[in-house]
Amino acid sequence: MKMSSAVEQSLVVLVMLELQKDHAPVKSYLLSDRLQVSESYLKKTMRKLVVAGIVDAIASKEGGFKLARPIANITLLDVYQAIEGDGSFIHSTQLADRIFLNQKSDKPVEDVQEVLNVTINDVLTTFSEAEQDFKKRLKSYTIANLLQHVNVDEFGKIDWRQSID
Repeated sequence: MKMSSAVEQSLVVLVMLELQKDHAPVKSYLLSDRLQVSESYLKKTMRKLVVAGIVDAIASKEGGFKLARPIANITLLDVYQAIEGDGSFIHSTQLADRIFLNQKSDKPVEDVQEVLNVTINDVLTTFSEAEQDFKKRLKSYTIANLLQHVNVDEFGKIDWRQSID
């Protein structure tokens, strides 16, 4: 399984928005400058977070992006699925069927097919169970958990809208 860098960027953006002074909206060009990514790429990522109801896009002179709900109600699974999609990441191409059913063998095709079906089912079941465990774990961890060791009052709020030195 491979996860895009947009998931990590999204997590950082969500923490930035939580730490934003007065929870004021932050413009995409400021976020992209801080993250050192292209603004067009970040806008695509932010659009996915908006569609998922994780952030709000405020269209005005003082607008930008802000959290749509409390960070205790945003899980890693919410972010992962917003960016990567909520479908399964397990896909079989039936390669084993194409390879082993087209070989000359002493065994009847039906016997080979039966063995393949059982074996492929075992593998897909194992991957499916692992995927469910992965998603269950992501669902149990919130953005608030990311900040559990940060005393925001002591750490202080940050105004990301200030210029970068």
